[in-house]
Amino acid sequence: MYEAGDTSTGRKRGAMMPVPRMRRGARGASGLGVVVAAMLLGASLPGSAAAAQGQPAAAARATAAHAPECIQQGNAALNPRFYWRNVIGTRLGEGVIHESSAPNPFGGRIAPGSTFSFWWRPDTTRNPVGAQYHTQRVNLASIMAVADVQSVTGPGSLAGTTLSAQETPPQKLGDTVVTFRIRPGTEGRTATLSSAHHSLTTRWLFANINNLWENTASISFTVASRASLGCDSSSVLG
Repeated sequence: MYEAGDTSTGRKRGAMMPVPRMRRGARGASGLGVVVAAMLLGASLPGSAAAAQGQPAAAARATAAHAPECIQQGNAALNPRFYWRNVIGTRLGEGVIHESSAPNPFGGRIAPGSTFSFWWRPDTTRNPVGAQYHTQRVNLASIMAVADVQSVTGPGSLAGTTLSAQETPPQKLGDTVVTFRIRPGTEGRTATLSSAHHSLTTRWLFANINNLWENTASISFTVASRASLGCDSSSVLG
């Protein structure tokens, strides 16, 4: 009787023991899941906040990058002329730098996000006797202060803010084309191009000779907001 009762009691105790263990394990797993979920949620919040803060600036850059053209065209052009002369004033040679823009912002206004191309072609029309080659340069720093360079094609090369090309007469240079996109946040600023931004070095025999500039003009354009230009869609005004 004792053994049978003891055995029955033992079986009952043995059958009851796994139940609380399972409940404790389930509670432990549930608690651990809550902690992990809370940690993951807490870790994700700063990143989400930073991403949310960065969205307006990124959106503004994307909007400017894809904004339709908005330009109030001008008709200003520079085309500096140059020449060489000897000590008694006799001209030894001359030439011109052909410059144009399309669409042309010079003498007009242009909005951020808009693009224009600058054509540049030095041309020595009469080469001084004995001159071997000419190195032409133009400093585009004022334009690059309000615009980013998108591309450069042609014989010229851009180093920093200086566009340069070497001309070896009688060979003629083709056009160098620099495409600019007006940078966001530059409204109200002015870009200028003048004959003073141009320079020329001529190699003559075993020395360099200097040239003189015939005209000393300057041209400029102003960066304006799209609203002030009345542009809500793609527009080349004027």
